[in-house]
Order: sequence, then C-alpha cells, then structure tokens
Amino acid sequence: MATETFLFTSESVNEGHPDKLCDQISDAVLDACLAQDPDSKVACETCSKTNMVMVFGEITTKAEVDYEKIVRDTCRSIGFISDDVGLDADKCKVLVNIEQQSPDIAQGVHGHFTKRPEEVGAGDQGHMFGYATDETPEYMPLSHVLATKLGARLTEVRKNGTCAWLRPDGKTQVTVEYYNDNGAMVPVRVHTVLISTQHDETVSNDQIAADLKEHVIKPVIPEKYLDEKT
Repeated sequence: MATETFLFTSESVNEGHPDKLCDQISDAVLDACLAQDPDSKVACETCSKTNMVMVFGEITTKAEVDYEKIVRDTCRSIGFISDDVGLDADKCKVLVNIEQQSPDIAQGVHGHFTKRPEEVGAGDQGHMFGYATDETPEYMPLSHVLATKLGARLTEVRKNGTCAWLRPDGKTQVTVEYYNDNGAMVPVRVHTVLISTQHDETVSNDQIAADLKEHVIKPVIPEKYLDEKT
C-alpha cells in the first residue's frame, strides 16, 4: 500500500518587502519610545508607496522621538538608498500623523493607572496562537524554517555583494512533501522552491536562476531534501 503524502507550503518576505519594511519602521518607533519611557502606549501604523512613507497612529509617551529620522534610518539600513530601488531614504517623502491615545481607550484598556494588572482590559489587538513540532531544531515546520533561511540568505548575498544585482524587495516560498507516520508529520523532500526578488533590470533570467540556485538554495536546503524533481 502506497504511503499517503501531502504538500505543505510556507512563505517568508524579505526585509525590503513593503509589508516587512512597514513592520520594521513601526517596530523601530516602538523601540525608541520604550527606550526612553517603558510605560509608553504605542499603536503605530506604517504604510509605504514609491518614494513615500507615512507613519500614523496613537502614541502616548514621555519620550522625545524623531519619527522622520527613524523612518529614514530604517529605510537606509535595509538598502533603500536610491530611486532605482523604488525608495531613497534621504529623499523620500515622509508623512507623520501621530496623536495621543484616545482617553476613552486609555481608560478602558489601561485604566490610566487606576486599575490593578488583573483588571486591565484587552484592546482590539489580535491574539496569536501556534504550536511546536520536533521536525526541526527550531521546533517549527521545515517549510517555514527553509523559507525563512532562504530569505535571510537572499539578504546576505545582496549586502555582501555576492549577487550585486539583487534589490531589497523579495519573497521566498517552500513546499515540502510530508507523510503521516502515525500522527507524526515527517518531511520527505522539498517539492518546490519559489524565489521572487527585486533585481537590477540588466541581469538576465539565466543568471538569476543560476546565481539563486548556487548561492542561495544550495547553501540553505540540505541535499537530502533535493532531488531531480524539485
């Protein structure tokens, strides 16, 4: 009887992906507030478009924060340093619209320090859940681990000049074939590797494929999971 297998896919976005760029800017704002005022209340949102970044939300803090500088420093550290890559950290338009947290929300959620911790209400932020698996040392599904490591490697070879034609934006996706061993999900092989990346317009498709296979995929994915059908 043939062993029953199934496919499971995970994806990861690079630091230059618009979603990740915005996450990192919002995180940097939060870090800056907490560094000066551990009691900061930060609900910071970020959005971006070609050569424009907007930071908005509700922040109550005693910290003195230069929001525009945080935006530009974060963009620059990622590699957005010219119009050619879609965003120039030093020239892009930065819009900031930050207000203090609504008194009603502050009273309901934080109690303006009038409530004990067990009495503090939950805001409308999401509650996340997850699970651990022993298929990798990271206790995460192999597909997720490989997609994340491919993304990190993609950033590494861009920044160290190995693949100088790479640009900051990118996404990786890995599909792994598993079989069910009495309830344990056992990875058999990597079925598909998909890398979507921003690149210099002068590079050929053949070079992109060859470089990514040699400098990104092979160093990351163990040989035992790759075969002629991958």
